[in-house]
Amino acid sequence: MADERHKNQANRIYKQYKPNAGQPDSSPSKTSVGTSTGTCSEFDVLHVRRVVAGNPNTPQLVLSRLADDSTPHIRRRVAENPKTPSEVLSRLARDAHSDVRLAVAENPSTPPDVLSWLATDEDMDVRYGVAENPHMPEEILFKLSEDDNPYIRCRALKTLQMLDPQVQSRIKMMMNWHVQRQVM
Repeated sequence: MADERHKNQANRIYKQYKPNAGQPDSSPSKTSVGTSTGTCSEFDVLHVRRVVAGNPNTPQLVLSRLADDSTPHIRRRVAENPKTPSEVLSRLARDAHSDVRLAVAENPSTPPDVLSWLATDEDMDVRYGVAENPHMPEEILFKLSEDDNPYIRCRALKTLQMLDPQVQSRIKMMMNWHVQRQVM
């Protein structure tokens, strides 16, 4: 039932952007792109860019170009792609849209220096994404376990628990320190 609803919604969106088939139009359409086989709507072109940006087999040069796309959704898909080069992820970590930065924070291929920078992001969702990344260096998680936001602190501590059994004693010490700090 839900799948049917999603298909209907997608079809409505597609029809909204689809050029009027069978009607003559002497002016070039702003909603279509000419191809050798006919016309593709902007919706089709956007869909293709979205799929290519998320495909792990997409060449790095193409990912680099898509990282400069004007559509934040496309840039987010590039940031989610595990094959995106680290220099592109570094560039996307400074994107104006927090969803793009969050995708960089959650990407397992993001270099530690970029993750460290994102750990200080002004957006709490981005910091939370850094705190739940299991590929996060331990020192960054320790830093986030002292964040002003209690949800980020808790998430960082839970991620630390998943890293290494030897980390358990250090976590206990840190938690005791937090409790003592709150009591004072």
